[in-house]
Formats: sequence, C-alpha cells, structure tokens
Amino acid sequence: MEVKPPVSLVTGATGFLGSHLVDQLLARGHEVHVLLRKNSNLRWLIGKPVQFHYGDVEADLKGLHAGLHHADYCFHVAGVIAARRPQTYYQVNTIGTDHVLNACLQHPSLKRIVVVTSLAARGPRQEPGPAQETDACHPITDYGKSKRDAELVALRYQDRLPITIIRPPAIYGPRDIAVLQFFKIAKWGVFPLPAGGGRMVNMAHALDVVQGIILAAEQPKSVGETFYVGEDKNYTWEEAAQWIGHSIHKKLLLLPIPKNILYGASYLAECYAILTQGVALFNRGQARNFCQKNWTIDISKAKQLLGFQPKYTLKTGTEETAYWYQTEKWL
Repeated sequence: MEVKPPVSLVTGATGFLGSHLVDQLLARGHEVHVLLRKNSNLRWLIGKPVQFHYGDVEADLKGLHAGLHHADYCFHVAGVIAARRPQTYYQVNTIGTDHVLNACLQHPSLKRIVVVTSLAARGPRQEPGPAQETDACHPITDYGKSKRDAELVALRYQDRLPITIIRPPAIYGPRDIAVLQFFKIAKWGVFPLPAGGGRMVNMAHALDVVQGIILAAEQPKSVGETFYVGEDKNYTWEEAAQWIGHSIHKKLLLLPIPKNILYGASYLAECYAILTQGVALFNRGQARNFCQKNWTIDISKAKQLLGFQPKYTLKTGTEETAYWYQTEKWL
C-alpha cells in the first residue's frame, strides 16, 4: 500500500526563513504548497517541486484555502518586519494571523499549525537572566506589539485548533538581507555599537530555527505551547561583532555610538525611504531594539519537550553565512 507523503502549506515561503523551511520540508519528503502574492520574488523557489497558490493573508484568501485543502500541516511564517506605516504591521502580522487560523478551522485534516512570531513579542528583559516562556510580555515596538497580538489571536483559537507558537530571536544565515548590513559595515574594519556596553543578545541560525519549527509540528507534546528556539548560548554585542569580523578575517574596531545619534540615523533612514518609496530596514524601532540591554533567551523548554538541539554556534554560523554572501557576491 502506497504511503502518501505529508502535505504542508507554508506562508511566507519566498522570504528568508520561509524559503529555508520549504527546503527542509522537501528534504523530509513533504508535499509542499506555498502561498504567494502575484508579484512575489520566486528566486528561492524556482526549480523546486512546490505547488503555488496565489493570494495573501490580508484580503485575497482564495489561495490560502486552496493551499490548506488536504494539508496535514500549516506553517504560518508570513509577516512584515519593516514597514513605512505602523498599521501595516498589524494588518499583516495580527489580522493576517487571524485570517490564517480562521481558514484552518475549515480544514479538519490539519494535524498541526505552527505560528512563527518573535522574541520581540515578549520584548527585552529588564531583569538579569534570559527570557523564559512564562515571562510577562512587554513589547516595545509596533513590530513586537503586532507579533504579540498575533500570539493572543492564536491563543483564542487554541481550544479549536492544534497550535504551537515558535518565538525566534534575531535570525541570521544565507539569504538574509537584514544581518547582511552588519557584515557590510564590518568589511570596513569597524562595528558601531550603542554606547555603554553590557548589552546581551541571542542570535539563531535560520536552519536551527527551521529545525525547531519542524520539531514543533511533529511533537504531540507541543500542542498549545510556546517555545524559544535559538543558540544555547547568549552573547554580548561585542562578542557577536567580533565573530562577524572573524568570519570575514577582519579585526574590528568597535565604535560606541550615543543613543541620540543612533535614533537620529534611523529617523534619517526612514525619511530617505519615504523619498525613494522604499522601506527602511534600520528604522526607529530597530534603533530602540538595538539599544536594549537584554535580548537573551533560555531554550531549555524546547530542548526538553521538542528534543531541540541547535547545530550552529555564532562562530560556525557566521563563517557559513559570510562564505555564502561572498560566493553570491553579496559581500
């Protein structure tokens, strides 16, 4: 008797994290469906055996339902990380999640829905020590607030749907354009940091985050749970900067930048983006995040309940990422 492969729908499949998830699902033998806008850039999907469904999570939901038809798993990765207008975060990240989960109610074949949010939904810890899933949430940016609102939406559906929430910290790796900017700056032999020092961060390689997402879908104990997935080590920003420098064979001069200058630079970047009809990757929200003291996480719960074991350290991850950037002529 022929065994049918698992069927998975991925939203956000053309993005950095979503495209890596698609690759790993295909490697595991899944039949993969993806939800796409008609103007989506398909560079990470071209030539791969995936089925396209056109639409979005905001208004054109026909493709969403088509992709969910006969699906075993729904991986909701789609989201906006940078926008010109604050309301865009809520339209896509919060209301979009509501639309996805409401659509899932109409497809009873689903075994699991994994909603990917962010450490930003919790916000930085004001106390010493790493964030845990039981902490109260205090997001500090519109992006973080929209992701926390998406989690609250998911909680409202948890009595009717098998939902798991994954909260990654800052993600890096091949294909990423956000952390690429840090590598480009480091190429000049310098690295700007908020003045004052003592700031801590967790950085997760995309493939480790994908591992956590897939384990969350497969592990029965994960239903109704929220997990942090990232490296099993937190770093000072100074350490993170030096590993980025090491990956491109540069000894970096660390430049402490006063907060008001960082905020000013982010405001100018937003103004420039408006003039050029673009989106500023370094905006005031990002500047505020950059200045926080504690973006660390504790991944013990994911290790215990999911069997999650990160494979990358910041050293090996930045080395692989730098090599990919250089090979692709991005750096």
